[in-house]
Amino acid sequence: MSQNNKNDFLDSIAFPIERKFLNQELIEMHIEEKQKQGFTDKKYDTFFDGRVLQICFFSKGCRCSKNGSCIICDYGKTRKENLTKKDITKIMSEIFNGLEKIPDVILLNSLGSVLDTQEMPMENIRVLLEQLSKINTKVIVFETHYLTINASILEMIKQKLKDKEIVIELGLESSNKEVRENCLNKYIDNEEFVKRVNLIKSFGFGAEANIIFGAPFLTTQEQMRDTIQSIQWCFENSIEMVNLFPINIKPYTLLYKLYEEGQYSPVSHSNFIEVLKRVPKEYIDKLYLCWYGNREIKYDKKDQVLPTCEKDEYFKLMEFYRKFNEDKTAEKRIELLESTSQFKLQKQQEF
Repeated sequence: MSQNNKNDFLDSIAFPIERKFLNQELIEMHIEEKQKQGFTDKKYDTFFDGRVLQICFFSKGCRCSKNGSCIICDYGKTRKENLTKKDITKIMSEIFNGLEKIPDVILLNSLGSVLDTQEMPMENIRVLLEQLSKINTKVIVFETHYLTINASILEMIKQKLKDKEIVIELGLESSNKEVRENCLNKYIDNEEFVKRVNLIKSFGFGAEANIIFGAPFLTTQEQMRDTIQSIQWCFENSIEMVNLFPINIKPYTLLYKLYEEGQYSPVSHSNFIEVLKRVPKEYIDKLYLCWYGNREIKYDKKDQVLPTCEKDEYFKLMEFYRKFNEDKTAEKRIELLESTSQFKLQKQQEF
């Protein structure tokens, strides 16, 4: 698709969602699903791709989840009690004593927000920062809810990690209020979100946002439009990098129930790649692709449902996404996208 056509596509977006999809009954169903999962004694999990080391600290769980927020979200069983500061020290020691290679980037998260003191008490955060200051990794990323960001916590991070490049990763999912509230049961004030982003940047830190592809209750065309519109909104509002997530259908969520009942279909790699093709050139080098089929959470009884493709295309697609993340220039990424004609991708409808 030519650059002009991409811009025409963006200019043509008119996306008022006037339908009310979620209701209290469905939200309560999501809460019930989350409560079925039980508890774990596990303290942490890691994922290392050779460059980025993600450390997830287990906790009592996301405070928003308890109210039925974000019907697509689940990161595994919660703990009955949060970790202690001694746990944090031991965890960091275990992880880094066992690594053969020091990561370029450390990404820190929890089962909700790593800077939420209801999950990570302040004494834990202080110990974590002290441990991070001793590690020879330049870039440290904190994934957290935008309302956990304030001048006090940012100042503490700045003082403890003076020699590090700090990035704050914020969940947004969609820039569209109606999509967030009616399709995801997620409430964010866009104006306040931008204020927190600007506060982050005033400390010299980087700001990233997470955007999804595949919001439930929308048509495929609406999903694609919403994702591209959200990407554009982020870069127009001081975000420096968008982490793009094609939805994975996770057990113990309302989304999984809808999938089981035939009311939601998994996103396809065809449509996800089409979204990438429609991203304007000025943004294409500012994306990072996440959870595109390269990782899974292990559940007791049910399996996470990944984006769909032809079976013999899976490994080729994983290699494509890996190269996309590594080849960070717009020119190289556009070349990669042009090479997708090799895949057995479904023909896309015109918008």
